[in-house]
Amino acid sequence: MNPLRHLLLGAGSFLLGNIASAQRVTPSPELRAFSEQRIKHQKTLGLTLGSFALANIAVGAIAAGQTSGETKYFHKMNVYWNLVNLGIAGFGLLGSRKGSADSETLADAIRKHENMKQILLINTGLDVAYVVGGAYLRERARSGLAQPGLARPGLANSQPDKSDQLNGYGKSIMVQGGFLLAFDLVNYFIFKKRGDKQERLLLSSGLSGVGVAFAIR
Repeated sequence: MNPLRHLLLGAGSFLLGNIASAQRVTPSPELRAFSEQRIKHQKTLGLTLGSFALANIAVGAIAAGQTSGETKYFHKMNVYWNLVNLGIAGFGLLGSRKGSADSETLADAIRKHENMKQILLINTGLDVAYVVGGAYLRERARSGLAQPGLARPGLANSQPDKSDQLNGYGKSIMVQGGFLLAFDLVNYFIFKKRGDKQERLLLSSGLSGVGVAFAIR
């Protein structure tokens, strides 16, 4: 290859590489605002869920030791349930802390925005299942089917503690699932209403006046 041509190609590659890097680490103000809004919202989600979980754990741990019967099991399940919630909240906060609006490309920002909406929608489906599952446990307690294989006529209520456990656990799961259902739905619509508008503007204009098209699931 001609040495001059080789030199020009090398210089061109170097310049293009620098331009691409500059675009990656220096997003437009609009793109940065879009990413920062998502990261801030994720932190709010984690803090809200974490605070709710801590409050439930504290109240449940105290109340479980001071009550009996169905109420005792209700508070015990609140503690178990919110230990999981606390872990989820901590994981979410850790992920949001690692996020940086300064290093996201348009494709990255849109993908993460769409992923958040999908996660919240999937969660709402799980939340409905939790509520239904809690109702099922309470129905089993009322039907005297705490131990289906052992239940016999006249002995359906021979284990009142088991019935209290099913009732308490079921009520707790319904309450916790109901809260999460409202929580996830509200945040999904906030993400959709606020973020989708910015997303459309970014897609229509592209970066640096270049049109960009993405297939969004």
